[in-house]
Amino acid sequence: MKFNLPWVKDLGTNREVMDALPYAVVGGAWDSSLLEHKNLFTPLNHVVPAGSQLKILFLRIWTQETTGARFSIVQANPAAAGLTTPDAYPVVGSVPPYFPGLTAVRDYPMLEAAGAEVLHGNLRQPILVGEGSITFNVLDTPAVATPAHYGIAWWGVQETPPPGSP
Repeated sequence: MKFNLPWVKDLGTNREVMDALPYAVVGGAWDSSLLEHKNLFTPLNHVVPAGSQLKILFLRIWTQETTGARFSIVQANPAAAGLTTPDAYPVVGSVPPYFPGLTAVRDYPMLEAAGAEVLHGNLRQPILVGEGSITFNVLDTPAVATPAHYGIAWWGVQETPPPGSP
């Protein structure tokens, strides 16, 4: 029996990678009401291992708030902040700085009214590709407390480290 494995060029890391496994499926979900005004609330964070890239393939944001909601997806470089923990590593690529050298906003998903937005991607056309520390934020909640719920759900893939790597 003969297997033909599809290889593609990963433009982010500038090397050929298998267009299949070994990928680890990762993701997160959050749902809550925010009963006080917040300019920025961070419900979810994901740390991408050194040398890997996260490809987000599914993203759903929602709110019950009648005036809608704004979200942000931020990429941070922990090493630029002087962190020396095992999770501190350089970001492979580069994006315009949000705070010089520390973070960069990758997207601002927005709902103009109550409802949900669902985005789908695939390995060749992901919704978003990120490195470092990926943070999902809720921005500018209403000044008047309401019981309206906000939510984020996402999943994607990241390359698994090769055998024997730290």
